[in-house]
Amino acid sequence: MTNTISKKYRCIGVGVVWDGDRHKILIDRRLPEGELAGYWEFPGGKIEAQETAAECIKRELQEELAIEVEVGDHLITVDFEYETLRVSLIVHHCTHVSGEPQRLACSEIRWVAIDELDSYQLPAANYEIVKALKATQG
Repeated sequence: MTNTISKKYRCIGVGVVWDGDRHKILIDRRLPEGELAGYWEFPGGKIEAQETAAECIKRELQEELAIEVEVGDHLITVDFEYETLRVSLIVHHCTHVSGEPQRLACSEIRWVAIDELDSYQLPAANYEIVKALKATQG
């Protein structure tokens, strides 16, 4: 009889938030405690029951960064297994509409170009998003 530990599963809406000129993307740094503490990431959060990925992204970015975004095209869905957690990241392009990003649930916020993303420590699953973004640059 095998003893398998069931991993927690989370379905997460993720926003690749572009500035008005579509030159830079918003990333934020996780708080210094908790899962993946101090890592940089694309903003988003857990999709609630009866909520679409787009609705989740809009809500989470309002709650965590105090910004309004227009959720656009689906970029990629990343299924990834960490040691204790399985995640599905449903990633959409977003356009920053209004509000100055605030650090409500993160320690830092930066606007960066796609080619600068490699110099930030991201959670492993986020590198698939970076790859997809680089592929769309052509």
